[in-house]
Amino acid sequence: MPLIRVILIITVFGAFALTSCNKSSSNTTPNSTVTQVSPTPKNQTELEKALEQKLTSICSRAQGSIGVTAVHVETGRAVSVNGNAVLPLYSVFKLPLAITVLKDVEANRLKVEQMVHVTPDEIVPGTPENTALWAKPVDRTVAELIEFSISRSDNTSTDKLLQLVGGPTRVTEQMRSLGFNNLDIHSTVMGYVKTRQSVNTGSADDLANLLTQLQQGKILQPAQSQLLVGYMRGTITGMRRLRGDLPPGTVVADKTGSGERNTQTNVPKTTNDVGLITLPNGKGTIAMAVLVTDSRLVDTAQEKIIAELARAAFDAYAKRE
Repeated sequence: MPLIRVILIITVFGAFALTSCNKSSSNTTPNSTVTQVSPTPKNQTELEKALEQKLTSICSRAQGSIGVTAVHVETGRAVSVNGNAVLPLYSVFKLPLAITVLKDVEANRLKVEQMVHVTPDEIVPGTPENTALWAKPVDRTVAELIEFSISRSDNTSTDKLLQLVGGPTRVTEQMRSLGFNNLDIHSTVMGYVKTRQSVNTGSADDLANLLTQLQQGKILQPAQSQLLVGYMRGTITGMRRLRGDLPPGTVVADKTGSGERNTQTNVPKTTNDVGLITLPNGKGTIAMAVLVTDSRLVDTAQEKIIAELARAAFDAYAKRE
């Protein structure tokens, strides 16, 4: 579903003009596009003009491909910089997966309290802390698998959930049914680890729109929305990304994603974070997606870019009347 870049959204998102700050890199990401800067829409507010300029300035330092979209959920006002570029998701795909699982719960195909048996031979490579969860055969509820997949970014839980819903293509089909045409889930985590092919992809626009509708209660029923957003608030990965420069105590519900490291430079191929940022003083919520790939910057510098983008959006929308 396309997203209006910087104009008021009344009931649905429409087509928008795209601004690109992608400086290109030697490694071209499949399906990503580099476009020319588009004219500023006539009804763009001064706040949004300033925010667009700020975001463009920040992402020009990314030294790679980057897509950024920020939506003020309550008003639908949005700013997007290269937001329709299709880029690797890595563990960000666990968000649309969780939504697909919870849609199956709503359809009574699954239950959150349903037990799932996991054995050590099903372990998918990941952090030592996560793989240790499955050192012995164990039964976990569907809810626990979602929590581990979202909050801890556990890969074994993720692939078990993919089995439950019918595989990667089922997640893509679910996203299409919700109107998101640029979220494509091709592979299990183990499948990608084995082949390093068919990376799962998406756009910042679609992810920010998905988050917006999740917050608005248009994606899931209240119980399922609260469950998922609660797990996202408990995320323990990527604390220097969207959360990195926000004021202490700011409530963030997010899902991170990180690519494998370049064997020559030891720089991660992809650094992502998408989430819901609660503004102070009842100013509402920002749905924000930042996807960075093929950057030549080191880990901390990539994360700093994401943190600065989030802070710029936070400061701008916190000033809204």
